[in-house]
Amino acid sequence: MISVDGTYSLDAPQELIWPHIFNPDSLMKLIPGCQGLEQISPNEYQGKIRIGFASISGEYTTLVRILEQAPPEHCSFEGEVSGPTGVAKGDASFSLEEVDGKTIISYHTNALITGALATLDSRFIEGAVKTLIQLGLSWLNKQLKSEMSGSMEINHF
Repeated sequence: MISVDGTYSLDAPQELIWPHIFNPDSLMKLIPGCQGLEQISPNEYQGKIRIGFASISGEYTTLVRILEQAPPEHCSFEGEVSGPTGVAKGDASFSLEEVDGKTIISYHTNALITGALATLDSRFIEGAVKTLIQLGLSWLNKQLKSEMSGSMEINHF
């Protein structure tokens, strides 16, 4: 079992962040390596992710189910990623909290990994997962800043 926890500061209010997390187009960009993502029911998303780490390279199918939502503050979900070198099943949750004009996102994940993926050092996997999460949140932060500056420019005319 691997577990990853962390926080990230986003330069936008909760209300602006929340819709991005559940919009398939935004969500696809938020997940590094995501090749496609569609909402297949009100609480389920299915997609393809391309991973390029040495012995675990390949295309993986993912399915995510939202378990609980309390917009714009909290969400928990479960999911599965499966591909040529193994399967990862787990759950995750995140919360958004506004602090001094920014929003702190706190996240927690647990996953059970099987197959060739399970032979990798758990610290390596945890580090890789945390890096991918941070990359996705960094992209989201840039997108939010761009939207906010665009709306500010529009309001000045």
